[in-house]
Amino acid sequence: MNHVVTLDARAGELEKILSGVKRMLVRDFDPAQPGRLPVAAGDRLYFLRGGEDRTVRVQATVARVLVLTGTPDGEDLSRALKEMQLGLQLTEEQYNRWSARRHVLLVEFEAAHKADAIQVVPSRIPESTGWVAFSQLCEITAG
Repeated sequence: MNHVVTLDARAGELEKILSGVKRMLVRDFDPAQPGRLPVAAGDRLYFLRGGEDRTVRVQATVARVLVLTGTPDGEDLSRALKEMQLGLQLTEEQYNRWSARRHVLLVEFEAAHKADAIQVVPSRIPESTGWVAFSQLCEITAG
């Protein structure tokens, strides 16, 4: 499966990925939904900078996915995010938002590299959506 991932432009996530310091992303996860995890090792990630920019210029391959479940007080999840901070490179705002969740996925990727520009049709990838799965590029582009 392929995924378009909209990054946080204010946090400079795309630049951190390209420089190699950011190697993981946090993703929402609802264990009550049936089926397999929404992202898996081997999946391809196509990164959008965020904001108004709708051009994919960087892609990567998922290396592994970790399911994190916090306790009602949030301590376990908070501690795990701190332990993974070197690869996550979360801002304080991002850390506070994710550590308040009950369940998340940590998505570790490898081989992040610049790619030929792919123009994504905005109506196919709403700005508010963080991750969108697709099978073929034609599902997110004009052609």
